[in-house]
Amino acid sequence: MIQIFVRDGESVDRFIKRFGGHIKSTRIAKKMRKLRYFIRPATERKTREAAVMREHYREEAKKRRYSL
Repeated sequence: MIQIFVRDGESVDRFIKRFGGHIKSTRIAKKMRKLRYFIRPATERKTREAAVMREHYREEAKKRRYSL
């Protein structure tokens, strides 16, 4: 749980900016986005495998492009 208190003489705009920075630094927003929808482990694994293969194909294409 996050507890951030308004400092003496701090404006609301400054507080919101500080709050946003705290959220970003603790990566809470990223965790919440990930937990927003349930993804089955098999689907998550396949997505990751596809990303790895995509990177592999990109590297191979880059090698072919520069090895003419």
